Amino acid sequence: MKQSGDNSKSFDWKLWGGLLISALFIYLAFRKVDLARLWVVTKSVDPVLIFLVILATVFQYVVRAWRWGLLLEPIQHTRFINRLTTTLIGFAANCVLPARLGEFIRANYLGHTEKISGSSTFGTIVVERLFDGLTLLIVLFIGLMGTTFQGEWESLNDKLHRAGFLLLFLYLGVIIFLVGFKYKPQIFLNLLERFLFFLTENLRKRLLEIVRDFSSGLVLVKSPSKWFLIIFYSFLVWFTHLIQIQWIEQALGLSLPFIATFLIMAMASLGVIIPSAPGFVGTFHLSVLYAFLLYGVDREVALSAAILWHAALFLTTLFIGLLAFIYVQTVFGKPGKTSRTRPQTPPGGGNESGS
Repeated sequence: MKQSGDNSKSFDWKLWGGLLISALFIYLAFRKVDLARLWVVTKSVDPVLIFLVILATVFQYVVRAWRWGLLLEPIQHTRFINRLTTTLIGFAANCVLPARLGEFIRANYLGHTEKISGSSTFGTIVVERLFDGLTLLIVLFIGLMGTTFQGEWESLNDKLHRAGFLLLFLYLGVIIFLVGFKYKPQIFLNLLERFLFFLTENLRKRLLEIVRDFSSGLVLVKSPSKWFLIIFYSFLVWFTHLIQIQWIEQALGLSLPFIATFLIMAMASLGVIIPSAPGFVGTFHLSVLYAFLLYGVDREVALSAAILWHAALFLTTLFIGLLAFIYVQTVFGKPGKTSRTRPQTPPGGGNESGS
């Protein structure tokens, strides 16, 4: 009986569930595709444009590192090279690990290299993701408002608009919760302490300390010029992805309107939210496939676009992430307790978090 229980615990439901979901989505993506024509279409692409897509992938990580520095400034000034390498490591980890664990790894590695609290660092990543999500919602709405579906897809018009508004309301709810947590953290901490009554006192205190550090990472930049830069960098990240889609289209000989890239980008991003095998295999491909089908692109060309874009994004991320990992391990070693130290007081000694 004990051996059976051990075997049950060793069974990774998340991994196998993700693999099954990816297998299903791969089947749905390939089931009506002429594989011979898919190969002909894929190998006929312009390699120069694909190389530009790869360079754009690297560039958007540079922009993310610039933006992250602005979000971290109220906590501590950080070096660009450390932000860039830990960003690359985190995103590469997201390609091979489930449940976005790369975000925790990213916070831990920057905490290690900069000697600041990993929990506070993770708070800035949450804020960063809020900017990403809001920018992506704007991209989605532009794509929906600028597109009128015809033929078999005409019935999707109202459904997609309703889904977009639902996502907007849910997202605004998350923002309201986090703003409340930022300005009134003690209320939330008191509620959490009561909720965790069943834990030991030491464990409860440790958990509350982590949450408190996390709240200190939910910083608000006070300078209007820096707010402008954060917003500008957020749009630049996603505009880079839109240009990537345009180059993929051109590499395949497509001439879709630029407005089409907005909806394709939004659907691809929704696809990677779906639980799947590492690397978002299958879910990404089917989402991009149907995005192109909405604009009348042949199934083989649409799937080729999905395959090429996925390879340019994820293989490039894995490669440069591995290089960044080797660099950090060589220079700083393995993260340890230093990543959990308390955040340093900003210059001037005042409260820079805006609370």
